[in-house]
Amino acid sequence: MVASDAMMETEEVEMVFNLIDAKHYGHISEAALAQALLSTSLVDEGQARTKAADAVRDGRQVDVKVFRAALEEAVEEAQRALLEGTSSSKRTAAAPSMGSACLGVLEDLRKFYGSTNRSANFKMADAAKKMHDQLSMREELRRMRDISLRQESEHQGVQEAQMMQAMEFNSAWSQNMTEFERQAREILEGAIRRHQEEFVAFQAKLREQEPHAYKFSKELIDLRTNVDRLAKQKKYDEALRIKTKADQLEKWERMKLDNEFKTMVANKELQLRQQQQTQMDALRRRIQRGREEHKEHWLMGAQRLMQSHRNMLSDLKSKQSLENQRADVAVKLDMTAGKAEVVRRKISNHFADTLPRVDCGQGRSSSHKKLTLMQIPSGAATR
Repeated sequence: MVASDAMMETEEVEMVFNLIDAKHYGHISEAALAQALLSTSLVDEGQARTKAADAVRDGRQVDVKVFRAALEEAVEEAQRALLEGTSSSKRTAAAPSMGSACLGVLEDLRKFYGSTNRSANFKMADAAKKMHDQLSMREELRRMRDISLRQESEHQGVQEAQMMQAMEFNSAWSQNMTEFERQAREILEGAIRRHQEEFVAFQAKLREQEPHAYKFSKELIDLRTNVDRLAKQKKYDEALRIKTKADQLEKWERMKLDNEFKTMVANKELQLRQQQQTQMDALRRRIQRGREEHKEHWLMGAQRLMQSHRNMLSDLKSKQSLENQRADVAVKLDMTAGKAEVVRRKISNHFADTLPRVDCGQGRSSSHKKLTLMQIPSGAATR
């Protein structure tokens, strides 16, 4: 596409140059170049004179290559000025191009060749008109294509920006969830550590409550008393029998009291464990609720962002659709805006910046080839 445009621009420039070089000398005069540059509406009179003088410096001739280079330089400078916002002319919807520059030159040639004075050349005027119409169609198609490409670029740019925004959004929320999980893990670990410390302290407290002496039953105490009494009465057989019974009872009661204490400790430990488990379950539920709330906010934010993106694309599509409906008229108006500005500027200064019409300068002697614009009487020479 770029190579095709370049070839078409080269062809258009050569066609315009051949119209200026009506006698086919292969080069045109400095004044003709200045007039062509001025007719593009991209430069003022002073800039046109300066650029034309630079083009013929050191005895160079203004052939088609020099002519094209001068046009390209004027277009590039106008484009830079437009981008930088420093252009002295009214800012138009489309950037200056080689096509619009050639159209300006052709319009100027058509008016010149079609004038009613003796220098009128209606054949050349008709050729300029036909070429102007042909280039106008090309320029319109080129600008319509540029609009389409720009809209496609805008759409792609918006989609890329939205994709980046979505990635940043998800990344931020992913980090948020990671931080939430880290804090939740620290809270759980801290709770488990506190519960373990509480359980160890509770066990130590229970060990302190362990009785140092057994509290035997009245029956065992009575048996021990009877043993002592029978021994004092020297009834040793009876005393041995009672003592054996008392020893067995004491062993049973010790086991019973030990089991009761262990059961009491186990029950209290179990009660504490259940209480701690209840607290941990409640803590895990709170963490899960927080996790679900975070995910819900993430989802709601993502839905709002997606809706915002859809609205943005819909607005862009509507704007571009409206622009496409008006594109044909807008392009035509844009192409005539430059000419209207030139006419307005000339009227405002009473046509003081209008260069004299000069002949290509090919038929004069070599001593006249370096004739400057200031040496040409206004209205005395023809193109």
